[in-house]
Formats: sequence, structure tokens, C-alpha cells
Amino acid sequence: MRKASLLPFMFILFFLKNLNAQEIKTISKETLTDKIQGYWIGQLAGNYIGFPFENKYVENPIPVFVDRYMNYKDAEKLNLKMNLNDRRGFVDIMAQAMGGAWSDDDTDIEFVLLHGLEKYGLDITYKELALLRSKHINRFIWLSNKRVKELIDEGYMPPETGKKENNEHWYTLGSQLYNEIFGVVYPGMTAKAGKWGKWGAQVGHDDWATHGTMLITAMYSAAFFENDVQELLRIGMRQMPPDSPYLAAVKKVIQWHEQNREWQDTRQLIHDNYYEEFNGFKIPYPIAGAVINGLNGIMALLYGNGDFTKTVGIATTTGYDCDNQAATIGGLLGVMNGSKSIPDKFTKELSSRDKWEVPFNNTYINYSRDSLPNFNKISDIIDRIVIISEKAIVENGGEIITSKNVTDYHIKCDF
Repeated sequence: MRKASLLPFMFILFFLKNLNAQEIKTISKETLTDKIQGYWIGQLAGNYIGFPFENKYVENPIPVFVDRYMNYKDAEKLNLKMNLNDRRGFVDIMAQAMGGAWSDDDTDIEFVLLHGLEKYGLDITYKELALLRSKHINRFIWLSNKRVKELIDEGYMPPETGKKENNEHWYTLGSQLYNEIFGVVYPGMTAKAGKWGKWGAQVGHDDWATHGTMLITAMYSAAFFENDVQELLRIGMRQMPPDSPYLAAVKKVIQWHEQNREWQDTRQLIHDNYYEEFNGFKIPYPIAGAVINGLNGIMALLYGNGDFTKTVGIATTTGYDCDNQAATIGGLLGVMNGSKSIPDKFTKELSSRDKWEVPFNNTYINYSRDSLPNFNKISDIIDRIVIISEKAIVENGGEIITSKNVTDYHIKCDF
């Protein structure tokens, strides 16, 4: 008597497993647009909140909790170390002079990426990205990004520009602060967001220094439908390599958060374990390390528990290269809870004189990225990202349904 083949049964199990792995989720165009706006203005706010203190505090956090914009006046009054030799310590004056927001590497490389996605499409290649960088990214670049420019000028192409043997700054945090756009381009599609996050990370980084980007972009993607911090982390961690030392460090931070009521205690544990050395590698320039800054951002996310002021305040007060994690986490919270969840004091009251009626006066001044428009309406930037997101939704099996002047997106989500 012949035994029945197990192949049909195994095929059914495989089909059901993959069917359950994808779920159609619906989000209105109004909500998606608002969350993308939250991403952009949340990054701007976090960037400027952390600006005065960038790279000023290492061994200990800032001695006062930063829950508002601070400037040069606070430095003397509160005896704080600040960046007073350039624009970073004068954000209120900058805002007044610019009439709104202005470019910095927490947003302006994504500004270039947006242009690239429009020009070349969602299947943009490394060769095309190298052309973009040669044309648009030549000033206001440091560490890994600066080395990428030098390597491209020498004839190297990404991802060779991020390899350890070519880029001595491969271990730095840059990739975590200029690839968040892939998380909003692929709403609900965390695997795609993580994949493209790594793609962008490898331009200037290597090995475990790319894994935090996969986590962040996947969390951004999931945040269109999920606003529980713990669940977001679980979703994002699935996109990291299972044997990643960075993933193991994130799990440690989660454990310390459960054990310690005060974030300062967890901050000290992160510093003691990950500041000077990671995975057997002696960090040459620790204050810019991908892991120490990334883990402090995760710590802020956990202890802030969805509150914008508390979360970005912790991300800034913890120190290190604090404007970067404050911007990244600020943008994530903007996606999670929508643009209106960001307090007006961060979006409308930055200017030294005028109070704006809309976030950042609906203005983004690009003075750092060559051959791209200088004056931009933030609303136009958001609309442009929405168009790219719509293409990603449709190309990945989703639908755009319009009925009675209301547009909904049916997205094939993978979580």
C-alpha cells in the first residue's frame, strides 16, 4: 500500500503561513499625510532641541532636563555647556532669520533622497545615488559622509564607500539619522523599510553599524498602524539580523528599563558597557558611535512611553551626539501619534520674535544641499513624500480607493 505524499499538506501549511504573514490594513489619506507631516516636523523639532548640546555631555547627562528650546541665555543662567561658536546655540535667532526651519544633516540628506526617489523611482540604484551625492551633497558633511564624498570622487561606488577597509568612520551613527524616509515611504511594510534602510546605511557604514538603521526604519513603517512603544520595538527588532550584537544590546536596554525606574540609571549602564568598546572593537571616536547614540534613543523611547516632550527631552538630556537621536525619535513619535501631538511650543514658538500660525511657518530653507531649491514649503515636501508612498503601496500589492471624495489606502502589511 502506497503512503500518501506529504507534499500537498506541506504546501497548504506554507500557503497559510504566508497568507497570515500579510494583513490588509486601511489608513485614510488624511491620516497618512498627517503622520508623514509628524515625521518631518518631529525630526525638525528634535534636531533643534538637541542642537545647543550636541557633543557637549558625555560622562554624565545634562544637569537640567531639556523640555524646551534653550539658547545662549540659558548657558550662562544655568551654567550649561553649549555650542556657542556657531548657529547651534542660537536656534531662536536662526528661526527668526530663516522665517521657519532650515536644513541640517538630520533632514537634508533625506531631502536629497526624496529628490532621488522622484527622479529615479523606488528601484533607485547605488550608481544613481552616487550621482545624487556628487551633485547635491558637498558641504556640511562630517566623518562617514565626508569620507563617502572623497571615495566617490576617487571613483568608488556604494556600497564600497561604506566598507571598513575604505571608510574609517564606518562605525558612526550617520546611517541612523538620514534614512528614516524609507520607513515612511513604505508604511506598514516593515521588511521593505528595513531592507531599504540597510541599503542606505551601507553607503557609509558597515557590519553592525547598519543594524540600528534597519530597526529604526522598520519602526517608522510600523508606526503608521502601531503606537505602543514596546510592540514597535518588537516589530523593528525582527528586521535586525538574529545574531546581531546591536540587537543583543537593544535587548539589554529593554531589560535595564524593566529593572530601573529612573532613566539615568539605565543611561549609566549603557555608557559603562557600550561607550568605548563594542563587540570587541575599540571605538576610535566614541561620542559619534552608532551604538551608544542609538541605544540612548531606544532608552528615551522606552522611558518616554509615547509622550513627545518627555521622550525627546530624555534623548537630548542624555547627551552625546544628542540632536541626532532626538530628531530620529522625535520623527518616530510624530508618525506614531500624528503631527498634532507635537506641542506648539516646539513647532510654532521657536522664533525669537514671532509666533507662527502653522508648524515652522510652513517653511524649510535649504542652504546646505547644492542645486536643490532653497525655499520650500513644508506642505509641499509632505505632498511629495505622499506621492512616493502611494507608488510604494500600489507596487507592493496595495490599493488606493476613493469614494465620495475620501481616499483610503489598503496596504499589505507584514506584521
